[in-house]
Amino acid sequence: MKAALLARRAALLAAALLLFLLFFYFLFPASKIDAVFAQGLSRQGLTLAPAVHKTLLPGLAWDNLLLSSEQGPLLSCRRLQVRPLLLPLFIGRAVISGGATIGKGHLNVRYALNGRSALALDADGIALGDIPFFKSVLGAQAAGNLWSQGTLQRGAKGLSGDLKLEVKQLEFSGVKLGAFPLPDAAGMKTQGLIRVSDGKARLESFTLAGDGIYMRLSGDLPSGANAAVTPLNMILEIMPKPEFLEKQKLVFMLLARFMTSPGVYTVPIRGTLLKPAIL
Repeated sequence: MKAALLARRAALLAAALLLFLLFFYFLFPASKIDAVFAQGLSRQGLTLAPAVHKTLLPGLAWDNLLLSSEQGPLLSCRRLQVRPLLLPLFIGRAVISGGATIGKGHLNVRYALNGRSALALDADGIALGDIPFFKSVLGAQAAGNLWSQGTLQRGAKGLSGDLKLEVKQLEFSGVKLGAFPLPDAAGMKTQGLIRVSDGKARLESFTLAGDGIYMRLSGDLPSGANAAVTPLNMILEIMPKPEFLEKQKLVFMLLARFMTSPGVYTVPIRGTLLKPAIL
C-alpha cells in the first residue's frame, strides 16, 4: 500500500513537472533562447547561424548550422537538434538528448542532469573534409572518417570516464601551427583515448602511424563553457624514419630545435583551440 502510494506521488510529481516544462516551452520565445546562446558564444569570439527554432515535440533545432570565428567557419551541420527526454522524468531523471548530422555522419549525445550515469556519446562516419575547422584554423587539407564512443559517470568531484577516438584513413597536408609547419602524411592508422577525471579532460594518447612516420599527441584538453579561449597544454611527438625525413627535410629543418634525441621531435603545442601554436 505504501509502495503504491509513493509510486502514485512520484507519477503525479513527474506529470506536474512535465506540464510545467511544456507550459514554459510554449510561452518562452525562441528569440530569447537564441540571444542567450549568442551572448555566451560572443565572449569566445564565436557566432552561430541561423537562429534556433522550436520543434513540434519539445526541443530546439538548427538547420544548416554554421559555427564561425573571426578566422572563418569552424563547424557545419545539416541539422542539430536538442531536446529533453520525457519518459525519464517519470523515474525522477532529467535527460537531454542531442543529435547532429555532419555530412553523411552523425553525432549523438545523451546528458543526464542528475544521477550517476552522466553522458553517453556516439559518433561515426564524420568526414574530416566536412569540418571547415581544419582549413580555417590550421590552413590544412584533411581527410578521413571520425569514429568516437564513450560514457561518463558523475561522482562527488565531477565527471569521470573514457571516450575512444579513431580516424580511419587519415591524411593531412599543409598543417601550420603558428610559424611552424607539420609534415604531410597519408594513409595513417589512428587510435586515441580521452580520459575524464574529476571533471578534467586529458588526451591520454592519440597515435598516428603511417608509412615512414609515427606521431603521438597528448595533453590537457580545454572543456566547459570557455573551451575555445582556454590555453592549450599539449605535446606532439614526431618520429620519422630516415627516408620520410629526407622527403620533407625542409619541414624537419624548421623543427630541428625540438629534436630531443636522434629521430625524435618533441613539439609543445600552446595557444588556444582557435589559435594553436608551436612555441
